[in-house]
Amino acid sequence: MRFLHSADWHLGRQIRGKSRAAEFEAVLSEIVEIAVAERVDVLLVAGDIWDSASPSPDADRLLFGALRELIGHGIEAVLISGNHDSPRKLDAIGRLSELLNVHTQAFVRPNDAGGIVTIERGGERAEIAAIPWVPDGRALNAIEILAEEHEARGMYQDSVEAIYSHMVQGYTPGAIHLLTGHIFVDGALLATVDGSERRLHIDRAYGLDAARLPSTPQYLALGHIHHPQELRDAPNGAAAYAGSILQLDFGEIGQQKVVRLIDAEPGRPVEQRAIPLTRGRALVELRGTLDEVIAAGGEAGDAYIRAVLEVTSPEPGLAQRVRDAVPGVVDVRLDYDRSEDDGGDVEFADLAPEELFVRYFQRQHGAEPSIELLVLFRELVGEAAGEAVSTP
Repeated sequence: MRFLHSADWHLGRQIRGKSRAAEFEAVLSEIVEIAVAERVDVLLVAGDIWDSASPSPDADRLLFGALRELIGHGIEAVLISGNHDSPRKLDAIGRLSELLNVHTQAFVRPNDAGGIVTIERGGERAEIAAIPWVPDGRALNAIEILAEEHEARGMYQDSVEAIYSHMVQGYTPGAIHLLTGHIFVDGALLATVDGSERRLHIDRAYGLDAARLPSTPQYLALGHIHHPQELRDAPNGAAAYAGSILQLDFGEIGQQKVVRLIDAEPGRPVEQRAIPLTRGRALVELRGTLDEVIAAGGEAGDAYIRAVLEVTSPEPGLAQRVRDAVPGVVDVRLDYDRSEDDGGDVEFADLAPEELFVRYFQRQHGAEPSIELLVLFRELVGEAAGEAVSTP
């Protein structure tokens, strides 16, 4: 049987307030086209289908449109929930989609009660251990559900390792044995800056050593890390992150996005290769003076641009000037010597939240925040404090 491994779609993700729905639609169409051209039997989506647990109707439209195309071509799909997803929403979708050979796994289930998805095609049987993201607060609960013997105070890593070990013990002889999971494997290559992946969920506390992954599956199709990569230290030597399908934030500059094609038959090593995805817009960073950034912006095509302006001090209106001159700019940062910046002796603890926000905005954008932005900030602070804030 032939599988296509994808992950981390993050449908609904914007970039600095700009919609990327058209890009997502184009790349999802590309994935479907690859699946059809390569005569894929099953698409594996290893979590983070949406960017939010409360996705917009437009994000749902993108998902359902892609699944409809797959169903129309007779391609089955297995989707597991990631840390960005709502497990209850995915579970609800699965109640109906199962009838159309779109299999969902929203919660950790025992290996003999739904934890392994079985697919039969062309006389072959595939058994896919489908393990969604395991929140730290539920790791031990999941162990109890699986009736494993485990110390109640075990570490998160030990709990997750036990879950993965339990699941593959449910394989039966003579089938193709795969695993799809949403997990952070310690040592994996990460995005270089915050914003691309949730740093809270890629800390070492959430990490599992590659050597502790199960060796029974012929291939481990993983999600959670956005940088496409093979995990050479995995026990079976056939584990990989498919990565995200778009460059989602500037920590992913230069990453070639891919899907992974997997050929598997019972009892033999899989054959695999990465297929590039080409329809997403690139993200680039341009650094220099205002004139240099404007000149370079003309050569950036349709890329989204982060402009880092080298200046001697903040200058009102500078960020807007570069945005007006280079349409692709979505992020502007100022690079200057802050050692002699005003207010260096002021204790941050003595400043009100609004004063802190104004100082941050001035440093980042070289201008005062607008009245509208300040009003919105006051409303958000009021909501966070549980107070009603009057609007001027």
